[in-house]
Amino acid sequence: MKVSICGCGWLGEPLALHLLDLGYEVFGSKTSQDGVNKIRQRGINCCEISVPLDNNSDYPYFCEDKDKRAFFATDVLVINVPPKLRSSDKQSHIHNIKTLMTAAEYHGCKRIIFISTTAVYGDTKGRVTESTEPRPQTESGKAHLEIERQLLDTWPDRSIILRLSGLIGPNRHPVKFLSGRKDIEKGSDPVNLIHLTDCIAAISRIIAKQPPSPILHLAANSHPSRASYYTQMAELAKLPLPNFSLSPDSHENGKWIDASMTLKALDLTLVHSDLISLAPEL
Repeated sequence: MKVSICGCGWLGEPLALHLLDLGYEVFGSKTSQDGVNKIRQRGINCCEISVPLDNNSDYPYFCEDKDKRAFFATDVLVINVPPKLRSSDKQSHIHNIKTLMTAAEYHGCKRIIFISTTAVYGDTKGRVTESTEPRPQTESGKAHLEIERQLLDTWPDRSIILRLSGLIGPNRHPVKFLSGRKDIEKGSDPVNLIHLTDCIAAISRIIAKQPPSPILHLAANSHPSRASYYTQMAELAKLPLPNFSLSPDSHENGKWIDASMTLKALDLTLVHSDLISLAPEL
């Protein structure tokens, strides 16, 4: 089976290496030739793809470059392209991802996995399941939700949405940005995070077998308060402690992602289910 990964960055590159180890044919993409060369040095087929796809021919989604054609002519396309942070980029990001979806259709791609975010749930309170109605408030969340809906409309029965909670893993942890700050809001809110290792395991399961539900999400099973969790993580990492403002009822008002249905559908047991037991990998 052939798997193409659009976006071989912090998540996409180790995913590609893992899939190679499992025996898949893997094709990745980067947005620069330097990036392509680095990925190829890791033994991964790779081509340069920037969005929106720029082709002035009469067939705008036909890729004249043979490597790009090979990239989109795949059994599974994993789209892992986060939006830029500026709010003005929302519509352009939606358009950019749509060009990838159209090119994939044009070149015979069979299935798409779209890496989304639990930010689509916005400030929903309490337990959040895969069937909870999305209420995005950030521009990123709104863009992701619109892309999700377009994908499910145009690729019915051939697409999977995987909403990821905050990502942690090698050289990535929110405590780096919270360390030493004062009066951080929502200190009693639950933490929703997922480790890179578990993301890769989940995506691998989706690739191997199409799950029955088109919408899945991931978070570790533990949801300590932001104040207790990030204070402990700062101590473990020997960083200046953050200071949080606490509201007595905040923990009940914040959302916590219940991924039990996704884990059951994928027959997956998380490696890092207990966030407190894992020190930051900085």
